[in-house]
Amino acid sequence: MELQGVRLLAEGLAFPEGPVALADGTVLVVELLAGRLSRVTPAGTEVVAEPGGGPNGAAIGPDGAVYVCNNGGMRNGGSGRIERVDLTTGIVERIIEEVEGEALRAPNDLVFDRFGGFWFTDFGRSTRRSSYSGAIYYVDARGRPAEVVRPVDHPNGIGLSPDGATLYWAETQTRRVVRRSISAPGVLAPTSGDSSVTVLRGQPLDERLLVTGLPGNRQLDSLAVDSGGHVVVGTLLDAGITDVDPTDGSSTLLRLPEWAADRLVTNICFGGPRMQTAFITLSETGRVVACDWARPGLELAFNA
Repeated sequence: MELQGVRLLAEGLAFPEGPVALADGTVLVVELLAGRLSRVTPAGTEVVAEPGGGPNGAAIGPDGAVYVCNNGGMRNGGSGRIERVDLTTGIVERIIEEVEGEALRAPNDLVFDRFGGFWFTDFGRSTRRSSYSGAIYYVDARGRPAEVVRPVDHPNGIGLSPDGATLYWAETQTRRVVRRSISAPGVLAPTSGDSSVTVLRGQPLDERLLVTGLPGNRQLDSLAVDSGGHVVVGTLLDAGITDVDPTDGSSTLLRLPEWAADRLVTNICFGGPRMQTAFITLSETGRVVACDWARPGLELAFNA
């Protein structure tokens, strides 16, 4: 199947990621390879801030600032961190660089809950001499971070169900979407601990936590959730947007038209009238496109 009504919004960007649709019709994106946060407007693209490193996922917080996962620059071994960016002044503040004495490696994506806290993924990092596993973290409304799940195999996108009771994340290399029930802010309900498991790439997983596992070369990047509860994931290599129904695990790969083809379809968010416009980052070709979406997207907690 093909995405409908695809139109070009911006081009010439340096690996765009982390789109955030604002109420004024503009779209924020990070440019990972340029170390900056930019705004896509009808008149063109303007730089909002230059945090350096490798800015990745972004989200609006309860104070109206933009919170950014910064992997530190995967090519130069910089330090991972969470940053706060003032949209008015462009001032960048590093707010989290370690959790429980452990340095962050490569923060990737984040999502705020209605309580003012946020969940974020750390993709992990491997070098010639060492390897650090990925993890899921939670930062409460007072800014106190805690590790919640470790190890996780290269966690990337992260999101919440419409009722806020389920946490989803996508794992890039295992090509699977995982869910966990939330019992309180920052607390995941225990898993069953039974022997019913699925094994992918040597990693066991209670199959009731597995939303879907994708075939072939469909690696997963960042995600969003729509108002119907579907998890929609940027998909790499055999690329497009994968639309996953968590009620039965069925999935459909929605491809771009030929003129917009890109092997690195990294991220998606929703906005526009009735929340039925999807904004998608195409990182290989440095473009941002918009398209029509059949269901309204899920309104995030603090977007404005």
